[in-house]
Amino acid sequence: MSYKISDLVTILNCRIKGDASAGIVSGLAPFFQAQEDMLTFASEEKFLKNLNGTMAKFIIVPDVPLPENNSKVYLISNDNPRNLMPKLLAFFKRKIKPFEKIIENSAKVSSSANIAPNSYIGHDVTIGENVVIYPNVTICEGVDIGDNSIIYSNVTIREFCKIGKNCILQPGCVVGGDGFGFVKINEINTKIDQIGSVIIEDNVEIGANTTIDRGTIGNTIIKKHTKIDNLVQIAHNDIIGENCLIVSQVGISGSTEVGNNTTLAGQTGVAGHIKIGNNVIIGARGGVSGNIPDNQVLTGYPLVPVREDIKIRAALKKLPELLKSVKRLEKNIK
Repeated sequence: MSYKISDLVTILNCRIKGDASAGIVSGLAPFFQAQEDMLTFASEEKFLKNLNGTMAKFIIVPDVPLPENNSKVYLISNDNPRNLMPKLLAFFKRKIKPFEKIIENSAKVSSSANIAPNSYIGHDVTIGENVVIYPNVTICEGVDIGDNSIIYSNVTIREFCKIGKNCILQPGCVVGGDGFGFVKINEINTKIDQIGSVIIEDNVEIGANTTIDRGTIGNTIIKKHTKIDNLVQIAHNDIIGENCLIVSQVGISGSTEVGNNTTLAGQTGVAGHIKIGNNVIIGARGGVSGNIPDNQVLTGYPLVPVREDIKIRAALKKLPELLKSVKRLEKNIK
């Protein structure tokens, strides 16, 4: 699809700086992922200092001094660009076709697929060879499911998500639910539409009642051979690397990247907008609040190397006796 910059200027009440004669964009994209014909936005200092770091020709910016750049067109807002997000994402959100049949006519289902009764297959869905879909599954518009994948009962796959080959989605998991996106406008929590998608590559398994949120802009990505346990939360725009193990009750906040061959043990909590390297192991109940380089084995909160954590835990058992000793010393001093 294509969109007119002039329509956006009217909707967002912006003014233009630069040559907007070719004022057509193909869509909205994150700052560092945008292609030349796309629109992006720069509301934070790290982006404003690096306006040449995006390929996008069209950039929404606040009313601040801007560098001269003949290749960029700035849409200048008197408001914080983040406050424009509800209008902006609503403008780019794809329209959904109405529900008409239990298996919509436009769906392309392989003759070798096995689809149980009472499962909804939406408009323009593509289902590959030997796919098995159990009862009470909801597959929304535009979803693509690769060959030999198994979708168990009560799974929901939201609009335009892609599931690779040989994947297994255990009962009750949700792929492509809205990310937790809100912005305060006039002190009211206002929803931001989530217009990205979820891409699950080949040979991935998703556990029961696990949730993988769609991207706000761009995609949430689970790379090949990764295995995710039950009751895991993966937030919008996360990228989980190849061959990872994500164990039960892990929660990963938005826009975090996890490297290849990394293990997050049970109940680990991961903050947003950080990067965890390759070949990392985070022990159970670990708290990840900053970037982690490659080849680390860490536990606890704050995170420490596993051997140091063992020493800390051993020392904690001695605290009661240590307190008694301190009290005796204090009494003797008095």
